[in-house]
Amino acid sequence: MSLATAGFLKQTGKNLKSKVIGGKSKGTTAQPAAAPDPNALISKALSATKGPISIVVRLDTNAVLAMSPVGRNGSYVTWGSAPGQGVTYQRGVLANTRGLGSDLMASRIDRAVMAITSGSDADYTRKHYYLGDLGQTTELTLRCSLRRSGSEKVIVGEINADAVIMKEKCRKGQISFTNVYWVDSSGNILKSSQWVGQRIGSLAIQSLRL
Repeated sequence: MSLATAGFLKQTGKNLKSKVIGGKSKGTTAQPAAAPDPNALISKALSATKGPISIVVRLDTNAVLAMSPVGRNGSYVTWGSAPGQGVTYQRGVLANTRGLGSDLMASRIDRAVMAITSGSDADYTRKHYYLGDLGQTTELTLRCSLRRSGSEKVIVGEINADAVIMKEKCRKGQISFTNVYWVDSSGNILKSSQWVGQRIGSLAIQSLRL
């Protein structure tokens, strides 16, 4: 995590305290962008809509997106940005992405969602699906452990709530990463760091209004 991104997150949610461990392919040469002024970004995002809004930071490049809901299918909600990127969550847990490059095309995360939103320690399997270089679907099956790691008040934008911190550690061979979730008493994920894949790494996600 760059110093610029760490500073941005600190000012918009007391910082993501975890280290984000996510593999990246060799030869990745993306140059991080300068982090914008967080107070100006929050004010602009909140004024853009009266509904739910969040800030999403791509940690490998410091690219920042303001996102709001654009569609719902049961427990799945898709959020979109003005430039056209999309992120779909299952009750706040990342399920797939579009328009980011090397996207997470689909996932099977029901057990993870249940444990994370209930704030319960658990061990389970995740399945992630990606498009291979020849257009074929590839499956990544990960063994994960979820553990409670303290609590913290989240105050940013229109969010002001106590949250339990849940850390999810996943591994398959040489691939490993840690996701972190701040979950309120209603099971809402107020902010998080969530892994997309080996090439993209992780997204830092901060709700400004539920």
